Amino acid sequence: MRNSTYSALFRTIAGRNLLIRHREDSPRFARIIVSVDPLQRQVDLLEMQETLLGRTLKAGAGEQVLVLESLQTQYRDNNGDNYQRTARGAFFLLEQKTSGGDAWEILDRTEENGEQVLAAARREYENQVKVRWPVGSIVADAVGPIGDQWYGTRFDFEIISPANAGLTYNPAAFS
Repeated sequence: MRNSTYSALFRTIAGRNLLIRHREDSPRFARIIVSVDPLQRQVDLLEMQETLLGRTLKAGAGEQVLVLESLQTQYRDNNGDNYQRTARGAFFLLEQKTSGGDAWEILDRTEENGEQVLAAARREYENQVKVRWPVGSIVADAVGPIGDQWYGTRFDFEIISPANAGLTYNPAAFS
């Protein structure tokens, strides 16, 4: 899976999800390109806070936004005839706290809806036996407050697929 396919998948899900309902005239989906520290697994939220939340992405009370992080890819070799591509993806599912709202309830709602988003993504690939979305790789973390009282859940996950074709030398690609 490449970034364009990955982005299209989650954009489609964001449009179909009843708590997100992304549309071009009412954007609730965005992509960010991040460089994540692989050891500490920390993401700088400043850009998202300053440019997206409440500015580009505006959700009403009880509605959520999905911010998709770019893929990070690692290649593995079984020291035989098989190469494997492990793509690490992540997204934030966020909701803005209104006055009198409860941040803990938002965290619960975004975690529950995030599970549905992941279930929808995994379902798209259930018949492709060479592409796996292992449940054991999914990690969910509570986040917030970000910016103007945004809270939610960040999901990390892996997508594993063969890499033999991509890592096979193609002389036609060189002069």
